[in-house]
Amino acid sequence: MISIVLTHFNKGLLLNRTIESLQPWDDIVHEIIVVDDHSSDPEWVKNAEYIVHTYPKIKVIQNIENKGPAIRLNQGGFAATGDYLFFMDSDDVLAPNRLHVFLNEMQKQQADLCYAKKVKIHDLNEIQKHTATVWESSTNVLNYMLKNNIMQMCVMCTRELFLKAGGCNEHLFIQDESLALNLGKHSKKIISTDLHSVFVILDSEETKRVRGENRLSRHLEQQHFDMFFTIHDFLNNYPEIDQENKTILVKKALSTYWKSIRKTPQQRFSDVLIYLGSRMNPLKTWDKHHQHLIEYFNQLDHVRKISP
Repeated sequence: MISIVLTHFNKGLLLNRTIESLQPWDDIVHEIIVVDDHSSDPEWVKNAEYIVHTYPKIKVIQNIENKGPAIRLNQGGFAATGDYLFFMDSDDVLAPNRLHVFLNEMQKQQADLCYAKKVKIHDLNEIQKHTATVWESSTNVLNYMLKNNIMQMCVMCTRELFLKAGGCNEHLFIQDESLALNLGKHSKKIISTDLHSVFVILDSEETKRVRGENRLSRHLEQQHFDMFFTIHDFLNNYPEIDQENKTILVKKALSTYWKSIRKTPQQRFSDVLIYLGSRMNPLKTWDKHHQHLIEYFNQLDHVRKISP
């Protein structure tokens, strides 16, 4: 009934921990699709053979090129055959029985989209402490997601919704924001909960400000690039969205530009004016300066720019 899609690149045995947390023996798990993005880890081939042998519901999709998680998430999503799709990062941990919680509530409320809380912890025992569930719902889905800043990898949707939304923007490297926007644009009803469900297990040295070497969240320049073009492309694809939602998106895009440039030698007084304008009249500021912003992000050297 549920197809689980994991994009994978050099996660080592953390992938195995993730798979175990998904309770792969559970009857509601139809399949677990692991889409490998051409891992360079010499142990990967051996581990791929191990997980396929150990977990009968595992399907591994191997690739001969590294294209990034957005393309690989789509690859897994379009290959999935379950009625519902659940997406999660391949080094995180899902709390026990959460898939049952999500599925039951989606069916009860006739929702096609579900989001739950993703949190960072150091202690695995913390996972057992979170059990209280309070649900919210909305049929004004895109607006609800934007106002609540729902753009993370703890999402379950119907396969029908995923196919209609077209998955992620494959011109970008990081998938989270474009997946959320595309699903939100086409969803009829979302349910969400603050119940802690997916856990990012930090090393003892890691904090919110110091991330591990193998985490995409460490590469802020890539985050800024992908966030900006997620919004830019979304606005181009859906020019008919209402002014309230467009204003929220434009504010986020302008804020992303300011975060990217404010501590660099390229910052000029005109950028301060763009920042101030984004607070007073974001749509006018966007119309006047968005071509300049495009040129700025396109000249960044240390980001992955994807050609599908």
